[in-house]
Amino acid sequence: MTHDKLPPALRNLRDELRAAAAREIQIESRVRQRVRRGRWRRWLLVAVAAIVSAGGVAVAQRVLDRTGADEPPDRIQKRVSHAADPGVVPASATPDPRSGPPWALRVFTNPAGLECVAVGRLLRGALGTYDMTRTFHKLPADVAGACERVGRSGLLITVQRRGKPEKRTIIYGLAREYRPVRVTVAGETRTVRPGPFGTFLDVRPGLLTMRGATVSTTIAGRTVSRPLG
Repeated sequence: MTHDKLPPALRNLRDELRAAAAREIQIESRVRQRVRRGRWRRWLLVAVAAIVSAGGVAVAQRVLDRTGADEPPDRIQKRVSHAADPGVVPASATPDPRSGPPWALRVFTNPAGLECVAVGRLLRGALGTYDMTRTFHKLPADVAGACERVGRSGLLITVQRRGKPEKRTIIYGLAREYRPVRVTVAGETRTVRPGPFGTFLDVRPGLLTMRGATVSTTIAGRTVSRPLG
């Protein structure tokens, strides 16, 4: 029996099966296309992400590599913490040669407009002195200091020789240009790097003679030396 001589019911069944098979083929074809498209899209997204990431890194590197003019130095440097005592510069703290609180400086301006500096022992942000019983006494806010027009002279230097409670020689001051300060006393030279406001401080044991002692630094490109004696 040929296909054309099939009964109508079988021909209808045959046509339905053919149509169903054709739909299955179309569906499978569409599924395969979607899978391929999905894979292609995933690879495309990965590739785009890689390009974007690489571009982002390149942009970031260009930004990080970019340099410009340096910012001018702050008169009060960033790492200087606020002191409990106005004008005290904690960053100027210098250890005592033996023991006790460090020495530090207070910087202020007097009514005449001169820059001034005072020295003392630093305890909990306050400047003071030690007595014979090693008791700390806070200095008054209007404590006197050595004063000068540092903007004009470029260098303020002063010396204190204290006999109580322990003998100390203290050389301190302000250096306008923040250049290293060389302090020579009794044949020994120490180099001190100025801190905030140009403060420098050198504390030595004993009551040293100032005969032949000098302080030198660089001001306006030339070496300036001042005698201490």
